[in-house]
Amino acid sequence: MIFMSPCMRIFPAAGMVALLAAHPALAANEAATCLAAHDPQKAITACQAALSSPDLSKEKRLNLLKAYAENLTKKQKFAQAIAAYDQALKLAPADNDLQRARGDIFLITGAVDKAISDYSAVIARDPKNVRAHMGRAVAWQFRQKPEFALKDLDVALQVKPQDAQLHAQRAQVYMGMKKWAEAINDYNQAIFADPNDVPSREARATAWMRLGKWDNAANNLDVAIRLDPARASLYEKRAMANWKLGRKDKALADLSAVVRLKPALAKPRIDRGIVRYRLGRLADALADFAKAEKLGGSTPSLHYFRGRIYEKQGKKQAARAEYERALKAPMTSLADQRARMEADARLKALKVLK
Repeated sequence: MIFMSPCMRIFPAAGMVALLAAHPALAANEAATCLAAHDPQKAITACQAALSSPDLSKEKRLNLLKAYAENLTKKQKFAQAIAAYDQALKLAPADNDLQRARGDIFLITGAVDKAISDYSAVIARDPKNVRAHMGRAVAWQFRQKPEFALKDLDVALQVKPQDAQLHAQRAQVYMGMKKWAEAINDYNQAIFADPNDVPSREARATAWMRLGKWDNAANNLDVAIRLDPARASLYEKRAMANWKLGRKDKALADLSAVVRLKPALAKPRIDRGIVRYRLGRLADALADFAKAEKLGGSTPSLHYFRGRIYEKQGKKQAARAEYERALKAPMTSLADQRARMEADARLKALKVLK
């Protein structure tokens, strides 16, 4: 829906050109609002009015189209924004900022090949254009061409070697390639440039975990949690690191923090239930599993570990029922796959014992 200014409501769209031609001050007003308004919708309305004027210079029309496209993008009206950039690029086909901005919208909307084309055109005219190399690197990742993405990011980092975002982006590419050490090196650079970059700290901890460096991972996550204590995924990862390090009570405390932060999700309760089972807190584990199931968490892991508890309690029939449910429940992770295999093995063992 297009919101119209009072003058547009009084005068039909067909009469807007005549109105602005008759009142140059009004046209200038709309143009000024288009270029300066902080409210995107207000700017869009003003831009539409100003662009309908027949007496615009090429430079003025170009500036208005740019502002119009930028505000349409802010309102996520991407098709209209692309159309505005198309018009602007007809007036200035070699404008790098316009073409790069259109490439960004193509990327956002999934038109990856068109995005690559726009970024490549900018880079052909300006080989050191950092923003175009960054955008094209993301597009290459969508096309599963990480080696091309690395080349673009290498060029960008030659221009801006201390840029935290560039280092974090290249680290992400390395993570996808399972080059953990290279990723850690780039995350180090990103964090050095921006010590408050929590996503990079979390990702660096993940890379340490992939290398089995649980102590390094836990230390990284300690700092990240101090910076962002409401980020549940940090506690999830630290719980795993603490468990691997034998800090079982700390792992349980971390999982309890996840449950507190995500009370409507089943998985944190299943994870905490498994840890409670391993610590011998069977009643607490069963309570977690019961709550998780009410939240929709019927997984092989839940049913397998609840079956194990029932076995420990001597409830073999109930255990068998849980193992059978584990074989039928949908899998969402490798842990579920392992749980299903273990459930199958326990069923066979119980049949032999019978």
